[in-house]
Amino acid sequence: MPRTFIGFRGVGFWAPDAHTETWMYLVCAEIDRTAEPPGWLLEVREWWFVLATVRINGVMDPSYDTHLGEDEARIGLVQEIHEHVLRRFESFGEKMPRLSVPEGVWAFDGSVDTDLFAETFASFTGVLRGEGEELEPDVVASNGSVARKVRHLFRRPRY
Repeated sequence: MPRTFIGFRGVGFWAPDAHTETWMYLVCAEIDRTAEPPGWLLEVREWWFVLATVRINGVMDPSYDTHLGEDEARIGLVQEIHEHVLRRFESFGEKMPRLSVPEGVWAFDGSVDTDLFAETFASFTGVLRGEGEELEPDVVASNGSVARKVRHLFRRPRY
């Protein structure tokens, strides 16, 4: 399964692309439930919905550094949304309902084991709190740009 390194503020983790698609799908659904989300969040949601639906393996970067930057209010709001998504995911129990998964990501008969996603989904929430593998200095200096991440991505793949 293809993977992408997900980073923010100098730390990150490897995520299977199908997990990133599913996480972004759930995040977009949570943003849609938000009463009067700010304009910047709606713009970010558009990018995250692309990640959730277009199946672009190997480049599933939600671009947290680009979209959140150093703005603590933005980071805080996205952290809150991620925490809501993680709690919703945990409430599914042993099986994630079919409606929680983007069309075409998983072909199954109605539900999928939540154990498959648990570690990756917790990592999405953790990376916004500064948890994860440290990035090389040149990747951090580039504010997490995909072009600069390439060297890091191929340096230490973990499969």
